[in-house]
Amino acid sequence: MISVEENLIPSEIIFKKNYNLKRLLEDMNNPQNNFKVISIVGTNGKGSTSQFIFSGLKTKFKRVGLFISPAFLNQNERIQINSEMISDKDLKRLLSENNDLIKKYELTFFEIWTFIAILYFNEMKIDIAVIEAGIGGIKDSTSVFENQLAVCVTSLGFDHQEVLGYTIEEIIYQKIAIAKKGVKIFISADNSKYKKIINRVNDNEKVFAQKYTDPIHFQTFNKGLAKDVLAYLGIPFDNFHVTPLGRFSVLREEPLFILDGCHNYDGAYKLSKQIRGIDNLIILFGSSEGKEQFKMLEIFRKQKKDIYLTEFDHMKSWSIDKNKFAKYKIVEDWKEFLKSNQDKNVLVCGSLYFIPLVYTWFGGQ
Repeated sequence: MISVEENLIPSEIIFKKNYNLKRLLEDMNNPQNNFKVISIVGTNGKGSTSQFIFSGLKTKFKRVGLFISPAFLNQNERIQINSEMISDKDLKRLLSENNDLIKKYELTFFEIWTFIAILYFNEMKIDIAVIEAGIGGIKDSTSVFENQLAVCVTSLGFDHQEVLGYTIEEIIYQKIAIAKKGVKIFISADNSKYKKIINRVNDNEKVFAQKYTDPIHFQTFNKGLAKDVLAYLGIPFDNFHVTPLGRFSVLREEPLFILDGCHNYDGAYKLSKQIRGIDNLIILFGSSEGKEQFKMLEIFRKQKKDIYLTEFDHMKSWSIDKNKFAKYKIVEDWKEFLKSNQDKNVLVCGSLYFIPLVYTWFGGQ
């Protein structure tokens, strides 16, 4: 497997503003439409919901694809068929064979991954795929998929505002408008407060999913959404034991060691409810660059937990402004900090890019 630390695709192209994947696919007679897809959009819960639906589809279809982001440990995680990741050989081959096209159409980082997934899914003749959007919906590279069976909308909130807009109306439009004409849209029950805004986006039939009875609070809406979508496809399903790494992953129970990739206010709010009853909990917060860190930390402070901040070795890591975050304790070496607190309940959170580093470190202990 190819580690996420390996620079497989040049990172400098990740922030290009020109999007040409649609034009490339049109020139290739739209191979992305050779199979059915379920598109997953939202602010939080996309990864878990994608996994739940993917698991259900495998009980009915012979070959089921999964396209997700970000990758946590290995690059190959992004593209899977029946839970088997794309091989190193196939991944590198497809990149090499299509290098000229990638350069000619100046594809962005996420467009390249979407393109490779399309090519691989076609080679393997899949029946259906679960396609998780990266950022937004209508502007996301996954909007090229037109052969939609359904669109799923997970919990909505503020994230990536510099791309999606600074009002909830703009953000909701960006996500829900990924649905093609006539495609049924399934919406997480916790979005009912936005019902009027959602209904104005398009004329598609919209179904607000039922909540799923679940002691794990933050999965209540994700599981309810997945269950309703699968029921629409005639698939009875309640086998929700598999969740992606970094979604309240408990690596050790006594004392607790928990990883959660919450990286925005909405995610922090839901996580704060989940940890409310955990006594003597230390929070190690390592964030990506962004504008919501202060609000996220304030949510955790209300729980009266011990909070420590740290930077980490990744291009996406924040640089802590010690004046802005003067009320918090700063950790210079997060590995040594975790070693010295092995006898305490610990939650590590704040960034999807920090979680894999901690997971790898924990496995090596």
